[in-house]
Amino acid sequence: MARDEIVVVERRFQGIPDVALGGYVGGLLAGDLAAGEVALRRPVPLDRALRVERREGDRVVLLDGDETLAEAGPASVSLEVPPPVTFEEARAAETRSLQRSAAHVHPFPGCLVCGSGRAEGDGLRLFAGPVAGRDVVAAPWIPEAAHAGPDGAVRPALVWAALDCPTIMALVFGSPPESEERVVTARLAVARVGDVRAGAPHVVMGWDAGRDGRARVAGGAILSASSAVLAVGRHVLVPTTWGVRLGLDGWRAGA
Repeated sequence: MARDEIVVVERRFQGIPDVALGGYVGGLLAGDLAAGEVALRRPVPLDRALRVERREGDRVVLLDGDETLAEAGPASVSLEVPPPVTFEEARAAETRSLQRSAAHVHPFPGCLVCGSGRAEGDGLRLFAGPVAGRDVVAAPWIPEAAHAGPDGAVRPALVWAALDCPTIMALVFGSPPESEERVVTARLAVARVGDVRAGAPHVVMGWDAGRDGRARVAGGAILSASSAVLAVGRHVLVPTTWGVRLGLDGWRAGA
C-alpha cells in the first residue's frame, strides 16, 4: 500500500449488510505487519472512495473525508492457544453448526466469512461449530486459489478476515440461546507466524477469552493440517443495539 492513497472496499468484502467486515479492514490496513491491531471507530462503508494515511510509528489511518473510520499499527498478540483441533474434528464441528443452524435464518447471508449465501470460491464459507467435549468452536478451511497471491499464500486481509466470524461464533454458541446481547468489533489484533496456503487443509478455531470491562473478548487461531499455529487473533467486541446477536434464538427470525 502506498504512503497515502484512495481505497474502495468492494461490497463482496461486507460483514453486516452495507458495512465492511472488520477483520478484512484490519488486514487491509495492517496486513504488511507480522503482528498488528486495528481499532474500528466507525462502520466502514462499501463502494466509496476512502483515504488511507500512513503516519509515524507504522500507524495507518482510514478516513472518510475528515472522519477517522479505523486505525491500525504494530501490536503484540499475547494469547494462549488451546490444544489443537484436528481437521476431522473441525469437519464434525462444521456439520454440527450447519445442523443447528438449519432451523435458523442466517442474519448476514452475504457475509464474506460466514455467509451462507456466498458461493464457493467467493466467500470463505467458514461455518464454525462446537467441538465435541471442548469449549471451542472450529471450522475446516481449504482456501481457494482466488483468495491467494501468485505465490499461493492467502492474502493477509483474508487471513485477518478468517479470524473474525469464527471467534464471534465462539461467543454465539457459548451464550444462552435467549440472549439478546449484541456486539460489534472494537479491536482485532492478529499475529501471522506462517503462510496459509491455497489448496491445503487448515483448521480455524475460536474460543471465549473472557471480558475486558463491558467488552467481550474472543481468541482465534488458524492451524495447518499438522496442527502448527499459522496465525493467532484477539478479538474485542463491544455491546451495541445493532450488531451481531449472541443468542441463537434471535436467528430464527433473522434478527
